[in-house]
Amino acid sequence: MTSWINAATLQAIDGVRRIAGSATDFPHITKDQEWQWTSDGVWTGGFWAGQLWLSAALNPAGPFRERAIHFTDRLLPRQADSHNHDLGFMFYPSAIRAWQATGEEKYRSAAVAAANALAGQFSEVGGFIPGWGFFGHRNWGGSVLVDTLMNLPLLVWATRQGGDPRLLEVLRRHAATTLRHHLRADGSVYHVYKFDEATGNPLHGDTYQGLAAHSAWSRGQAWALTGLAMLAGMLDDRSYLEASERVAAYFMRHLPDGGVPPWDFGAAGDAEPRDSSAGAIASYGFLRLYQITGSRPHLDAASRLLRALASSCANNTDRGGLLLHATADKPHGLGVDESTAYGDYYYLKSLVLLRKVLADG
Repeated sequence: MTSWINAATLQAIDGVRRIAGSATDFPHITKDQEWQWTSDGVWTGGFWAGQLWLSAALNPAGPFRERAIHFTDRLLPRQADSHNHDLGFMFYPSAIRAWQATGEEKYRSAAVAAANALAGQFSEVGGFIPGWGFFGHRNWGGSVLVDTLMNLPLLVWATRQGGDPRLLEVLRRHAATTLRHHLRADGSVYHVYKFDEATGNPLHGDTYQGLAAHSAWSRGQAWALTGLAMLAGMLDDRSYLEASERVAAYFMRHLPDGGVPPWDFGAAGDAEPRDSSAGAIASYGFLRLYQITGSRPHLDAASRLLRALASSCANNTDRGGLLLHATADKPHGLGVDESTAYGDYYYLKSLVLLRKVLADG
C-alpha cells in the first residue's frame, strides 16, 4: 500500500515547491487553474502556511521553512480579529506549527490570543459563536456554520497552554448547540442554522454553499465529521465520537463508486462537479477516528478516499494546486472544478498521517 502513498506525497511536496516559487501572497482558490491571491490570507491563509510547515518537516533541506516563517508572520496581525469564526483554521496550521518548530514565544502567544478572540465572539444568549464569513455584506450574527467545529480545537490547545478555562466552556456550549440543531437523524448536517440574534431562539436550517437547505453539502459533512473527531480525541468525549461516526457513516453511504464526493450529496450525477476538498478533509477525519477507535473500517475509508484523490485528482501540471476537481462555492460560481488551499492542505496532511499510521502498525 505504501508505494502509492509515498508517490502521492512526493508529488504533493513538489506541488507546494512549485506554488511557493511564485507566491508573493496567499493562494486562496483558483480560477481557470490560476491562483487567486490574497494579501491578508482571508480565512485560508493558515492552510498555505500549513502546507509549507508540513513540507518543511518532510524535507528540511528544501526552501519550505523560510517561506513558512514568512507567511506565518504575515498572519500574526490577524490574531485579534473580532468577526472571524475561522481563527482556528488560520492559526493552528501556522502559528502553532511555527511555535512547535522554532520555539519562538511570539507564535505561541499569537495562537493563544487568536483563541481568546474566537471565544470572545461567543453569544451568551444563543450559546454559539456566529459564523462570521467573508461572504459579502450579510449580517451573520445569528447564523451558525457547521464549519466552526473545525476551529474549536484551537480553544483546547490554548487551555492546555494555561489559557482561561472559560475557553472550554465556550467550546462545549457551541458544540452542544451544533449537535442539537445541525445534526439530523440520518447523520447529515445543515451547513447553516439560523437563530434570532437578539433572543438566541432557533429559527431554521439553511445553507450558503450547498444545493438547498435540507441537502447535504459534502464539504459541510466533512467539516462536521472531522471537527467532531478532533474534539473527541482531544477531550476524550464519547458524545463527540458518536456524532462524528454518525456523520462518517452518512458520508460513506452516499459516496459514489469513484471515491470522490460530489459537491453536494443531493446533487449526485455524472454532470455535477465533484469536490476533491471534501474528500481530503473527510480522509483526515477518518484517520482521526481510526486513531481513537482502532476500527479498521475508518482506516479503510481514509485509504479509499486518498487513493481516489491520488489517482483521479492529483495535479501533475505546472498550474493550479495539489488537487484538481475541487468546488469552493457552486451556488455563487466560485472555484467550480478548481483547486483550493484547504483541499490541498488536508490532502497533504492526510497523506502524512496515513504514512505515520501505517508505519506505527
